[in-house]
Amino acid sequence: MIDDLLKLSAMAVISCLLILTVKKQAPELGLILSLCACALGAGFLLETLRPVLLLAGSLAEKAGLEPELRAPLWKCLGLGLLTELSAGLCADAGESALAKLVELGGGILCLAVSLPLLQAVLALIEGLL
Repeated sequence: MIDDLLKLSAMAVISCLLILTVKKQAPELGLILSLCACALGAGFLLETLRPVLLLAGSLAEKAGLEPELRAPLWKCLGLGLLTELSAGLCADAGESALAKLVELGGGILCLAVSLPLLQAVLALIEGLL
């Protein structure tokens, strides 16, 4: 695991140095390089995260949590990570209003994908009354 962090950190530092060098002559190219570095890092992290996701799925099955109720949790997790990364890129590009819009959109979409979970909780509460 420490090797993975070292590789990710080295890639990030080298990318930062390259981006800072390029950004002076072509700011738009710096943003593209930043996006590529983020995509590369995300791909690397997804591969590292696979065993954790498999274990979490196995634990949820053993606990009897239905797939319809697990899906919103995974979707919200993905939306949150994507929102944070996208908003950060917008902020780095100097577009703070767009960054805030992405954050707002991520929150609204997370609520939208959570509706089945909220409906299940409501049904459970109604069953208790």
